[in-house]
Amino acid sequence: MKEKLVSVIVPIYNVEKDLMRCVDSILNQTYPHLEILLIDDGSTDSSGKLMDELTDTRVKKIHQRNSGQAGARNAGLDLAMGDYIIMVDSDDWIREDLVELCLTTAEEAQSDLILFTSYNVNQDGKKQYVPRKSGYLLTDAGSVPWNKFYAAKLLQDIRFPLGTWYEDLGMIPAVVLRAKNPVKLEEALYFYQTDRVDSQSNLKQDLKFLEVIPMLQHVEAEMKRLGVYTGNEQELEWLYMEHLVYRTVLRKIIDLESIKMRKEALVQVKQVLKQKFPRWKKNGYISGTGLTAKLKKMAVRLYLAGFVRLGDLIWKVPFEKRRQKTGF
Repeated sequence: MKEKLVSVIVPIYNVEKDLMRCVDSILNQTYPHLEILLIDDGSTDSSGKLMDELTDTRVKKIHQRNSGQAGARNAGLDLAMGDYIIMVDSDDWIREDLVELCLTTAEEAQSDLILFTSYNVNQDGKKQYVPRKSGYLLTDAGSVPWNKFYAAKLLQDIRFPLGTWYEDLGMIPAVVLRAKNPVKLEEALYFYQTDRVDSQSNLKQDLKFLEVIPMLQHVEAEMKRLGVYTGNEQELEWLYMEHLVYRTVLRKIIDLESIKMRKEALVQVKQVLKQKFPRWKKNGYISGTGLTAKLKKMAVRLYLAGFVRLGDLIWKVPFEKRRQKTGF
């Protein structure tokens, strides 16, 4: 039987410090039949040179003008020849048996999508296991592309939207819903660097993070285009709750220094919810477990009602203390 080919897509931009750690983790996979697509997205440091020095014949080196992470990933998808596809961010790395384990599981279960989990890793090297047991399919799957092992056919006619933040959110949930037989692994096979200075998740100067709204609208359109909207309306509402309400309100908006900007952002979130899901307060969605879930729910209600400082006492102050203590 012909060995299955697995394409590994790595978008690269100014990651000279971390690039070889990422590439080595791919080259050293226990499953050797790989097509490694390294997409240099117009790097201005030595990333492109480091890439060009690689001699492994499985590596394909592509240099392109800067088009953003979405454009780099799309270039990889256009070129990929594998039966299966994975994506790895160039400042992260993967466990040495990721491909072998996922491929074996996919073939035995006849699955077109394997979902696995990850470790968050901070600059001190401290690791934090990321559980994915919320009970909500799209929340557990996550909107990121890198904790998934895809049958190539799932991605053949869908690409990341360009020129925006949260392009993953605009595409990946539709791919998950498209899968006929997704299988979830509890093992952490991916190492995600959490506190990189230039990460979108760490930029807090403006309201750019509200681009989550058009990306949620985009993924809804993709769900309809791919024929997976009907029957998954509740999953879409849960997606809005997790990303627009809980993550935006409790992770992004709280970091804005200006109370005026925070209130402006909260008004926009509230308007979208009122228009899209007028009964959202009664939809039963729960983010987290136990006391944390109760505090999140209480804080969200306070923030969206305009009680910013009271919400801070319930959520922001203890959240910051925990972040300083744990490093995450």
